[in-house]
Amino acid sequence: MLYDDFKPIVDLVLNNWTALQLAVEHGMGAPGGEKTAQLMSVYVARFCVENIVDADELTEVLEDLMDEEFETVCHDNSPREVATLLLTFLTLLKDGHHEELRNRIEALPKCQKWLSTPIHESVPPQCHGNPDDDTTSSSGEDEPENATNNGTGSQQQNSEPEPMEEDVDPGWTVVRTRRKK
Repeated sequence: MLYDDFKPIVDLVLNNWTALQLAVEHGMGAPGGEKTAQLMSVYVARFCVENIVDADELTEVLEDLMDEEFETVCHDNSPREVATLLLTFLTLLKDGHHEELRNRIEALPKCQKWLSTPIHESVPPQCHGNPDDDTTSSSGEDEPENATNNGTGSQQQNSEPEPMEEDVDPGWTVVRTRRKK
C-alpha cells in the first residue's frame, strides 16, 4: 500500500522540520505535543496519499496544523519547503523511481527520529482539527492521569493558577528565516 511506503518518509521529513521540533520541545499547544506531532504525521501522509494535492494546498494544511495544534506560525517559508519535499518524494514513490528516492532520502540531514514512536493505529487522522482544542486546558487523555495524581482537593486547587500564567504569556514561537535584511 502506498501509505505504508510513504508514512516513514513523512516521519523523516517532519523529524527534520525545525519549526515542528521547536514547537514540541517548548510545549506549544495542548499537552502531549509529541503525540500530536505523530498524529500530524499520520494525517499528512494520509492526506497526500488519498488526495490529489499540490504544493499550495499542502503548504496550507501544514500551516493550519502548526497554527491550530501548536499555536505556532512559521515566517520562514518552511511549510512550503516541507510540502514541496514531501510531494517530490511522493511523486518519486508513485513513479517507481526507488533508487532516486533512496538517494534523496540519504542526502537529508541525519537527525534523531523522535516521531517514529508507534502510536495507537485506531486514532482517526481527523482528530487534528478538533475545535475544542482551543477551549480546553488539557486533553481527555491527561485528565485521568491528573485525577490519579491529585488525590486531595487542596492539590487540585493549587494547580489552578498555572492556566492563569499561560493566559498572561501565551508563549508564541516565531520561526524566521536566516536571511539578513
